[in-house]
Amino acid sequence: MPRRVEERVRPITPQLAWRVAVLGGIAFVLFGIVFFRLWYLQVLTGQEAVTQARDNRVRKVRIEAPRGDIVDKNNVKLVRTKTAAVVQMVPSQLPESVREDADTYRKNLAAAENDRLKAQDSYDAFRRQLKDDGRKDTKAEKREASALRKQAETARPVQVPTVRLDETALIALYKRMGHVLRISPKTIHKRVIRGIADAPYSNVTIRTDVPRPQFNYMREYAEDFKGVVVEERYLRLYPKKETAAQIFGRVFEIGPEQLKKKQYAGVAQGTRIGQSGLEKTYDKYLRGTDGSQRVVVDALGRRDDQRIASVREPKQGQRLKLTIDYNLQQAGDAALTKAIQTSHYGARAGAYVAMDPRDGSILAMGSQPGFDATVFARPFTESIWKGLTSQATGAPLLNRATDSAYPIGSTFKPITALAALESGLIKANDKIFDDGHYELGPQKYQNAKGASFGSIDMSDALKVSSDVFFYKLGEQANAKNRAIQRWATKLGFGRKTGIDTGGEAPGLVPDRKWRDTAFKKYEACVEKNHLQIQTVPALYKCGGVERSWTTGDNVNLAVGQGDLQATPLQVAVAYSALANNGTIVKPHLGQAIEDGNGVTIQELPNKPRRKIKIDPEDRAVVLEGLHRAASEDGGTSADVFKGFPSEYKIYGKTGTVERQPNPDQAWYACFVKDGGKPIVVVVTVERGGFGAETAAPAARLILSQWFDVKDREFKAGSDQSN
Repeated sequence: MPRRVEERVRPITPQLAWRVAVLGGIAFVLFGIVFFRLWYLQVLTGQEAVTQARDNRVRKVRIEAPRGDIVDKNNVKLVRTKTAAVVQMVPSQLPESVREDADTYRKNLAAAENDRLKAQDSYDAFRRQLKDDGRKDTKAEKREASALRKQAETARPVQVPTVRLDETALIALYKRMGHVLRISPKTIHKRVIRGIADAPYSNVTIRTDVPRPQFNYMREYAEDFKGVVVEERYLRLYPKKETAAQIFGRVFEIGPEQLKKKQYAGVAQGTRIGQSGLEKTYDKYLRGTDGSQRVVVDALGRRDDQRIASVREPKQGQRLKLTIDYNLQQAGDAALTKAIQTSHYGARAGAYVAMDPRDGSILAMGSQPGFDATVFARPFTESIWKGLTSQATGAPLLNRATDSAYPIGSTFKPITALAALESGLIKANDKIFDDGHYELGPQKYQNAKGASFGSIDMSDALKVSSDVFFYKLGEQANAKNRAIQRWATKLGFGRKTGIDTGGEAPGLVPDRKWRDTAFKKYEACVEKNHLQIQTVPALYKCGGVERSWTTGDNVNLAVGQGDLQATPLQVAVAYSALANNGTIVKPHLGQAIEDGNGVTIQELPNKPRRKIKIDPEDRAVVLEGLHRAASEDGGTSADVFKGFPSEYKIYGKTGTVERQPNPDQAWYACFVKDGGKPIVVVVTVERGGFGAETAAPAARLILSQWFDVKDREFKAGSDQSN
């Protein structure tokens, strides 16, 4: 057999040995790193790893803090908070098509409302044009005015887009929700579209006060309701229903732009804040401090409410005490309702203000028609929203005491009187002959019902409300460098009062500059659009200021007619200045911030806006006329206050405003300077007729409540002056 050849092993060279040593060293180092890492994880940080693993199944959930209560000056609760089971949908988790449809719906709503407002402006301008013509309206003009009025009453309907057919997952979700909540999928979609259009950044409430079985079911099977929030939430509750409903305002989630503002620093996304009214003004006090809880969830993200890891309780917001007296508010609401019911002209709307003339504290303030404020605590339909905002229903959401500006009729005469006296147009004892008629060029004026009062002075003119006396003062004042306008502005007309509800109308004190500027714009618009001046097409396109200023405008202003616009609250501020000798108060509803037990934390400031100087003798003349009007035979409201206790000296003025083609609007403004509890009261009733018929009796009822006068009869007056 062949001989085996011996294998020869190559000798290890120094280079190979070096390589082996290096590779072995590297392997040893790597092994050491792995070993020490495992030792670090297992021994040194093992407990921390366990904690992190536990945290992977624990979620931190924000607990919303309940908002603070709102109470009247005697601690009667007007707004409080309740806990309710709520189902909401998160807009960001809905299909893009839904958000697009909601945005389109919002734009269509805005366009419809803009068209309505344009129709309202056209109607107002058309009525102004017909009034300026000084002639009787033709049938065609009446038809035109009627058509515009109907367009201005209610915005055209806007259909809510239906859910798109290709959104099968959303349709299925709606069906599952509808089956559980007993709401049709169509209704759910409408609420979604409406909610996103109203506040794109806020969760959309589908249902509140969800029964416990349905609530628990939706939480247990959360995977079937993606994008749906099912939780306990705090809702606003209004125990007094319609009482002062317009002043409180709305609460909903903070928006992206609001989050950037300094005043909301530290506020978490999703927090509900006050968005209007008192809720907005005092939000930083009413909004509490949110808490949190750490809850256990399973692999599907479902909460296990039986296993709460930890809880940090929320802190309720502070309590807001108002200056309102609930009993006086009730009396005021009842008095206004009675005045509206008593009107012979189909009245359905009006407002009143009761205020302390010393510091502007609002003692009561109401507007009708009203509404139940709880409507904002739950989802509402398009028809409900229209019912709140449409002119056809009287726009209950509108606070006529602060947001509606009107001509104020003869309640403006004390301002004209003060301006004439202070400007030297007339002296207290100067007499003007009133034969019942007054002519200015082709224009002819007369007292109401053609009454004549003979030779009268300023006090007499205020007592009997002589239009002719003030027409003549208006003519004289036209050449006296804005005498009436200057004093009206001093007393607070033509500017916002600064009340803490916000959203008020500034009103208008017309003068030559205002009208001439508006007329120049009108002329430029007419020329640009190749229209003919003082025609209906020009009116609709360019507005209703179709002529420059004339003396007649100042004559109308002197008696509170024409282009003058003022809110009931502005009238109250002006009459307060007459009562307190020149202090222009800042009306306010907030009195103090308290803790939950009613202990005062902070008194809210109420400094006056300014002080104006009034000659004592001139003021005495005006006050004398106002007192005689409410107390002497022949005074415009004397029969209304007949039998009222003499220790409460009343200074009052009726007003009747022509608002063709509608019936006259009734006004009454008065004050009592009682040292212990002075008060200013202003009442207006749209379509209320003469001031003495409806507004003055309502004011008497309010005063009767305030001074605890037992006679609470509604005493309509007989005076028929303007």
